[in-house]
Amino acid sequence: MNALLALTLVALTAAPADTGAPPVNRLAVVVGANRAAPGRTPLRFAHRDARNLASVLVEAGQFAREDVLVLEDPEPSRVLAALDSRLERLGKEGREGLLLFYYSGHSDEGALYPNGQPLALKELRARLEDGRAAVRVGILDACQGGSWTRAKGLTPAAPFAVEVPLALSSEGSVLLASSTGQEASHETDALQGSFFTYHLVAGLRGAADEGDDGQVTVGEAFAYAQRLTIRDTSLHGEAVQHPSFDLRLRGRQDLPLTRLASASSTLEVRQELGPLQVIQLHTGLVVLEVPEGRRALRMALPVGPYLVRRRTPEGTFARELQVEAGKTVTVHEENLELVGAPGLAAKRYSKPLAATLTTLPAGTHAVSTRVSVGYGEQWVGPQSGLYSSPPNLGVGYRVGLTERLELTVFGLPVVKLSRPQEVSVGIPSPKLSYRLGEVGRFEWVPSMSFSLGAQPGKWPEGVGLEAALRTRWWLSGSSSVHMGASVHSYFRAPWYVPPYVYDSPRQVNSSLGAGYSVTLGEVVTLGIGFGVSTAIFLGPLRLADGSVHHSNPLELLTYRIGGSGGSPFPLLSIHLDDVWTLTADASVSWGKSNSGNGFSAGVLATF
Repeated sequence: MNALLALTLVALTAAPADTGAPPVNRLAVVVGANRAAPGRTPLRFAHRDARNLASVLVEAGQFAREDVLVLEDPEPSRVLAALDSRLERLGKEGREGLLLFYYSGHSDEGALYPNGQPLALKELRARLEDGRAAVRVGILDACQGGSWTRAKGLTPAAPFAVEVPLALSSEGSVLLASSTGQEASHETDALQGSFFTYHLVAGLRGAADEGDDGQVTVGEAFAYAQRLTIRDTSLHGEAVQHPSFDLRLRGRQDLPLTRLASASSTLEVRQELGPLQVIQLHTGLVVLEVPEGRRALRMALPVGPYLVRRRTPEGTFARELQVEAGKTVTVHEENLELVGAPGLAAKRYSKPLAATLTTLPAGTHAVSTRVSVGYGEQWVGPQSGLYSSPPNLGVGYRVGLTERLELTVFGLPVVKLSRPQEVSVGIPSPKLSYRLGEVGRFEWVPSMSFSLGAQPGKWPEGVGLEAALRTRWWLSGSSSVHMGASVHSYFRAPWYVPPYVYDSPRQVNSSLGAGYSVTLGEVVTLGIGFGVSTAIFLGPLRLADGSVHHSNPLELLTYRIGGSGGSPFPLLSIHLDDVWTLTADASVSWGKSNSGNGFSAGVLATF
């Protein structure tokens, strides 16, 4: 994890005090860049961060809607042209003006990357030092590095001080950074945005109004965002993120950024103890939190339904309300009603079930036993006729070597349960799988396996190699679509004599599959899939009677539907707890040359 810079810089010339002069002309260019340059991880919420910041500027920052330009993944030249045109406008009007620039996306120590293309920071610094705007505001939420929270950048680089990229030579500045030069800042699914920008916007909406004077200063907004950013990254991040603050204003101690009286729709909260949370019902997101203590706050919120909530050891107290245009809605903490006892909404397990993950976490083991049986019919070929597979007891083993690398061991003993009982002992063979992507979003898992075959008196019989690729697209936190493909070839030893073929050429088996899985209430997982496979013989088959058989891969196509095929999970899994799972599976297969059915039941232990 490397330095992510998300800073807010307010550069001020010696602006006169508020003495009834013409109102300040406020213009803004707001940029969100999800797209990344080649080799970088795309972001998901930079557009949302930009739109949220633009909304609070219009609703509480006294910016006219037409004067706030929102650009999503623009070309760098368009960004500079937008800044230049607004500086030119402010210069012609000759009155006090404020120019605000916001960027959320990728960067490094020398450039921003809107639309995945470099925009030199020196070009931006030149605009933010242009005196045609009396007040210049720069907000950059950008970074280097990357991990599960999608820190906004590419590769590790040496730490750099937050003052360097946008240090201005003019007097009067306020510098807010979401982290130090040695830390990263992040965006997260839980907030659908970056930690610091999310809390900064909430503070500007009124949650940071410490003086209860109806306005939020840059110092108040920073203190609010700093406290909640440290808290949230302590709980959810790999390392704590420490926002920093540098105030250099000539002739004043702080700078008001929003005035809540200018908002058209507001919520007034009368809090006795707190902390209260305000939840936007149509998104389910906590839009702001009111710090503890007795407070009377007015907050600028978009029109819509909300829930005001306070959680205590005795339970959750809440009240629904509707914020309407042109009105102020007031809610008193004492009027909140008890809606639930503690833990009613708690999940059954504190972390995802290992049995439902694509690969096992580091240090986690999975041992499975299952009884399987099958029967079918071969219609063509030297082994045509009905066949059956007697009940067999098999064992499987997997282990997570790292958070992404998993080892599966094949060739473990199989016990024939019918008489006469037999134990088939294979040669333990490894399969390595490496997971790319993120749990809950999109994952793809390439794998490679190696196996040895055995023939009595002549070992080994041959060597098998398989390469496979599985993908998993999470539709939600509990359901996924799966796809997979594999190629397998077996190289037989020179001394191997097949039972019915004199000359057995090399054979390549290939398969494709797709499936769906869903976990219901953390108790039951259902899996279903469809697959197709075939065999390709690199030459003719010379049979024991001397005849030659030429195989057609299309004639050897076999179709399969059931669990553990296109889906990596069996048809039914019942999770007794976070260790023990009961499994049951069934499948049907058919093709031009054969058909079959398979059934199994077993127990899986993950620990």
